[in-house]
Amino acid sequence: MENQNNIEKIKTSTNEECEILFETMRENIKAQNKPKIGMFWYNPERKRLVGVRSTFAHDLSFNSKGRKTVSDLHHTVWNDVREEALANGSPDAIWNEEDYTQVPRGRIFQIKVPDSDAEYFEILVGKWIHDHPEVTRLILKSFNLDETDHAFIYSQHWDIGHGTSELFI
Repeated sequence: MENQNNIEKIKTSTNEECEILFETMRENIKAQNKPKIGMFWYNPERKRLVGVRSTFAHDLSFNSKGRKTVSDLHHTVWNDVREEALANGSPDAIWNEEDYTQVPRGRIFQIKVPDSDAEYFEILVGKWIHDHPEVTRLILKSFNLDETDHAFIYSQHWDIGHGTSELFI
């Protein structure tokens, strides 16, 4: 009964308020294909990215080192991603893995070139990408990077079994 009373108290928006909301959404439509930065895991069984956390690159500022990415860390997100997949009944083997470093993963940064207006994107991955070259297309599409200056960069941190250094940051 209490919830019913709360529903009855919901305010109805005016036509003017609705128009303001729709104008905001129309502006957002124009930005949907802008490049994104973030992080992901790769599910080789389904050949798809999972646990993607991203934001439009233009929404964040460069840090003092000329880089930007989402603030999420793989080690803080994995349990939520895994628990949701298990709750949804996914039979995929990756969800049996409690250690986030045992699943292919990566991170996208935007880099500002010092003393220049130039910017580019780095897609950091481990050696696992050599076993799954199809993932490059998925990453570029998911993060809207097809039309950008970008490079796939190998870093040991994103190798299978590495990266627990995040726990000590």
